[in-house]
Order: sequence, then structure tokens, then C-alpha cells
Amino acid sequence: VAQITRKVEEVRHEYATLIEKLRARQQLRMAAVDRRLQAHQEAFTHWRSLFSNPLEAGSNVLACQAWWERNCLYLEPSVRQAFLVAYSNAQMRDEFVRIRAESKLITEAWGKVMAFPDILFNAVQLPPMTEIEIKALQYESSEGAAGSTG
Repeated sequence: VAQITRKVEEVRHEYATLIEKLRARQQLRMAAVDRRLQAHQEAFTHWRSLFSNPLEAGSNVLACQAWWERNCLYLEPSVRQAFLVAYSNAQMRDEFVRIRAESKLITEAWGKVMAFPDILFNAVQLPPMTEIEIKALQYESSEGAAGSTG
């Protein structure tokens, strides 16, 4: 009876230890989910800054780079890469405009910047931007560009 009691207690202890490990892992996972969603939201906000004010493209790119260095581990791998590509191409587009490069180069760079939200939304399983949202963003972008030249 003593041996059986010891075995039962050993199994109970192992089971309790396993349950505690699983709880701790689940708590960490839940905390990471919140932080990851927050990081993805912040990435979207930084992406918006890339075209909101064309006169500040350089400082916005630097802000994106600094943010990416502090937060890239919280981003899904596809988003991590797409954000890097987006802010790098925003810088290239700015440089292409400055040196009056071929419009094809400017358009391609801008296309890579504009590809970011669909990759982000897909990774966090949010619906893609609607045509109305895209047009509103393009309108904001053209208004900012018009204001910078006038």
C-alpha cells in the first residue's frame, strides 16, 4: 500500500508540474499575442507616416528603421521583411524623385511601399484594405505632395 501511495503521489506531482508549465507557457503566449498585435498596429502607423508628409520622408524612414530595430521580433516574418522593404523603398523613391530618375523606378519603389498593408493584414488575418480606403490614402498622399510644392 505504501509503494502504491508513493507512486500515486509521484504521478500527481508530475501531473501538477506539467499543468503548471503549460499554464506558464499559455500566459507567455497570451502576453506575446497582445504585444505582437500592438507591434503590427504600430508598423501600420509607421507605414502611414511614409507617405503622409513627403517633405519629411527622410526623418520618417529613420523613425521606421529605429522602430523596426526595437520591434522586429514581434512581427510575423513576412511582415518583418515587408516593413523593411517598404521603408527602404520609401527612401529610394524619395531619392529617385530628388535626382529626377525614370518614372518607372519611382513607380516601382512606391509600389513596394504600397504593398505593405496587404502583407500585414494577411499575416494578422485582418481583411485587406477596401478600394475606398486605398483611394482615401492616395488622396491624402496627393494632397500632401501638392501642399509640399505649392
